[in-house]
Amino acid sequence: MDSPIEEATVTDWLNALAAPTATPAGGAAAAFAGALGAALVEMVAGLTGARERYASVHDLAARVGENARRLRGVMLALAARDAAAFEGFGRALALPKGTADERERRGRARADAFREGALVQLDLLARLGEAAELGLEVAERGLAGALGDAATAVFLAGGAARSASWAVRSNLREAGEHATNTERLATAAVLLERVEETERRVRRLLEERVP
Repeated sequence: MDSPIEEATVTDWLNALAAPTATPAGGAAAAFAGALGAALVEMVAGLTGARERYASVHDLAARVGENARRLRGVMLALAARDAAAFEGFGRALALPKGTADERERRGRARADAFREGALVQLDLLARLGEAAELGLEVAERGLAGALGDAATAVFLAGGAARSASWAVRSNLREAGEHATNTERLATAAVLLERVEETERRVRRLLEERVP
């Protein structure tokens, strides 16, 4: 994407994702979805804080809104970082491969790009867990009329987390490190379960309040 991250519009992102290029792609889209979810959490927190009826949870709403705003920025930055990682992959493929040394250099550059992509998605998984839990807080205690918006935020985090989890596995395998990265794979599994448990709690909440 040509625009700096802080100046890129939603249309910029959608046009960049739709373009027939290798990057930005799925990993950046997952991070962008997470940022959208964080924005919804921030919205629900703001609506809750503006209602005198919810005065008892105004402090909670302020804290949630501040953290959601931070996560929104972090996940947009991760979207850009993921795109940059796979620009590195494109550069690696363009390296010469005529000699053994060139092929080795090209292979290292390719592995480095996939390794960076895996680390970005692992970081994203952690942020999605935070965002989902903030969404649950405002779903449970925030403005009742915005329950669906809070739930949408959590579901966006859940879908993005499943994408990120598979991306970690795929990228580590492409980097030639799948078998030796059991710790990272285990971390990804724990982080995904954190988000999916939050999703389950929101689903139960919806079933109770929207029979």
